[in-house]
Amino acid sequence: MVNTTTLENVITRVHQNSINNFDETLPVHEMSFDNLNQMWVSGKQIDVAPSAQRLLSNRLRVPYSYLSRCPEDLQAHNLNFWIEQEAQHRDTFFCRFNGDTLRAVFTERYQPLDNMEILSQLIQQGFDPSSEVQYSIDDGMFLLKIPEYDKTFGVNQGYGMLDEIVPGIAFSNSEVGLLAFSIEAYLYRLVCTNGLISKTASTVSRFKHISNKGLENFPETLSAVIEGSSQKQIEFKLSSESHVDDPISSIDIFSKRFGLSQNENEIVQQSFEQEPGNTMFHVINSYTAAAKTDGLTTADVYKLEKAGGQILSLVKP
Repeated sequence: MVNTTTLENVITRVHQNSINNFDETLPVHEMSFDNLNQMWVSGKQIDVAPSAQRLLSNRLRVPYSYLSRCPEDLQAHNLNFWIEQEAQHRDTFFCRFNGDTLRAVFTERYQPLDNMEILSQLIQQGFDPSSEVQYSIDDGMFLLKIPEYDKTFGVNQGYGMLDEIVPGIAFSNSEVGLLAFSIEAYLYRLVCTNGLISKTASTVSRFKHISNKGLENFPETLSAVIEGSSQKQIEFKLSSESHVDDPISSIDIFSKRFGLSQNENEIVQQSFEQEPGNTMFHVINSYTAAAKTDGLTTADVYKLEKAGGQILSLVKP
């Protein structure tokens, strides 16, 4: 769920969420499992969060979809066999904890970038702590969107209607390996409070957690994304002029292209029916409206808003 508040309140929320977080590099040979949900590390029993369960399954080459359906004794048998194999060619894992819960596990190559570090950079770059922002955060992902209301522009929908669009910047990050750190353009439709996230062509703005380039290049990336977002305004206006013969068929094609599930595609189609129309603007709006569906994770919201942005990038004169 996306919330609206001040940047200062987001900083407070993220700080509170991370109070019990810590990292340790631990020996692989001192790891064993009771089941998928519990394991032992260096003589201490700990819980295993779903994010860490998936990372361990991938690392040990045991499909999570299979493990999660197994009885606990079979889970333990599979995991303990493969962790012993892993220990033969790897000494340590970089482990991320929240109290007594393992939330992520990586190799030594991983370079952590915490959400608080991103927020600190925003303050250093002069963002006002009292400014209005939109955010979504859960155990898997952090998504922050900062609208720039003084740059609002209009998109003509015909029949004397004018939609107001607010440009801005979106920051996304996962401390547990769901996705890389990204700085992208954000466009926010005032009339329905839908938003989309779109990559600009001006610079590299996505940074994997294998270096510190995300922080090192933060000011330059931020400036380039702001500069490049002007092209998105042009694309948005063009989308309202681009006719679509069969919007539902187009939604099916786009959903497959951008990796949406059948259920996600159905949510998008239902959202389209709430505001139907025969332009690319209406197709894009169905994805951004779907991102407001109750019960979605932050990653789901990002995926749908990003799909809307990817479709926007396809609009050409």
